[in-house]
Amino acid sequence: MIPSTFCWTKMGVESGEALDLIIRRKEWERQLGDGLFFWGIGQSLGDNARDAAGSMDGEIQVLFSPMPSKAKAIDVTPGDVLVWNSWVDERGNTQPLPKHVLITSRADLPSGRRKSSHYALVCRSVDSLGGGTEMQVTAAFLRNFSSDKPLGASQVTAVVRNAEYAVSGNVAKKYPVSFTANMAAPYSVQLSDPALLTQCDVEAIVEVSSCGTVEDWNRLVTKLRSKRSSESRSPITFDLFCADQSLSAAI
Repeated sequence: MIPSTFCWTKMGVESGEALDLIIRRKEWERQLGDGLFFWGIGQSLGDNARDAAGSMDGEIQVLFSPMPSKAKAIDVTPGDVLVWNSWVDERGNTQPLPKHVLITSRADLPSGRRKSSHYALVCRSVDSLGGGTEMQVTAAFLRNFSSDKPLGASQVTAVVRNAEYAVSGNVAKKYPVSFTANMAAPYSVQLSDPALLTQCDVEAIVEVSSCGTVEDWNRLVTKLRSKRSSESRSPITFDLFCADQSLSAAI
């Protein structure tokens, strides 16, 4: 059953990686993090996820649907690829991402400018990812949580209300839900401290995701996360995301 309020994200090829391989490595990330994993997104959700979570009795869910359209050329062949190492807390302080987390993105925007920001959903699940569900999302029924307006064509990720009626749009167009997770505080974060991956690094991600094990993946993540550039290195802080709890405030 589709929740009345939830976060919806459409997923596809990213940084040259096929979706099935992204889901596989995110499942490994979930296992290594005792249920905690991060899902990279290109758009900021602002405070919408936090506000929606505060308005609900239970936990807010995120529903993951595959993109129905063909991947853009810049996602299939992105050129340079970044790994993001830190996130910005509500006080504006930079904190390291959990050690088991790997978030990548293309390094350049469609305009050709270098990418200076990226974002992530903070998720937790006791169930494995990608097993499929019987749920389907009717986009024409959805309204943005903060504005109550229908979703825009460019919105890939949004916090929404399910109105169960359509003001406009094609009600016959439905999106299957591949898997779901709960959102964990701080729900969505801005990322920082990017480092450029080499072509060998990018190929290793694909190779291990295709043919490796969770142990192989853990070793690769440790290697890639050590590529933080010296000019963007942050002071050492406590790992704020514990295996048995979410982050609610900075230490």
